[in-house]
Amino acid sequence: MDRIYIICFTFLVTLIGIFMYLAIVRKNAFEERLVLFRPTHHLPKKQEVYMKGVRKYRKYANITLMVIFYLPLCVFAVVMLKEGYQQMGRLYIPIPNDTKMLILLVIIPIVAVHYLISYVLKRNEKALRMLVEQMSDSDFNLLLKVKDSLPLSSKYNPPFVLCNKQLYIFIYIAIREIDPAKIIEMNWSIGKKGIFVRLKVPKKIVFTLPYKTFPYFLQIVEQYTNKKYH
Repeated sequence: MDRIYIICFTFLVTLIGIFMYLAIVRKNAFEERLVLFRPTHHLPKKQEVYMKGVRKYRKYANITLMVIFYLPLCVFAVVMLKEGYQQMGRLYIPIPNDTKMLILLVIIPIVAVHYLISYVLKRNEKALRMLVEQMSDSDFNLLLKVKDSLPLSSKYNPPFVLCNKQLYIFIYIAIREIDPAKIIEMNWSIGKKGIFVRLKVPKKIVFTLPYKTFPYFLQIVEQYTNKKYH
């Protein structure tokens, strides 16, 4: 049994390490600029209102994550600890190793996933602040239209942003900066939860867009590539 726990533990640590590297350590050119970014001036009123919504979204998302992740974890830990102690008149009986390992195997992925999601939310908020500060009024108006097309749970978590003729695609592990005029090919398919999009620019990028948001993305691609997609 101990061998099984060790194998599971090693697998989890390796998997977590890979995601940590992809999302936090490895950075593309845009993300390297983002690390150095510091707000330089106050935003106009509309832009500042939008960023307040982004900050509130991150705070509420973090609170929701804590409830979803740690409340069941606390219940699980209490149940496991209760089973680990035998009520036989003694004050203390050591918790079995199997129980300790099981608790550890549950705690590690929960804490790691929560940290990764919190990091991504904070990174995306900073990226939006950087882009909103630099974008034109027409780009910001498009961002507001995209916001209105998103589900309530992700109103302030846009899957893409257009800023100064550059397209920024927010994938979980990274933010991709591409020139929409250099898109070679675009294909998409309709799924149960949204539109599955595949871009070639020239590297392939795959992501999902909500049904109501996809027309805005298609409009950008057609505008900058001078192509019509059907």
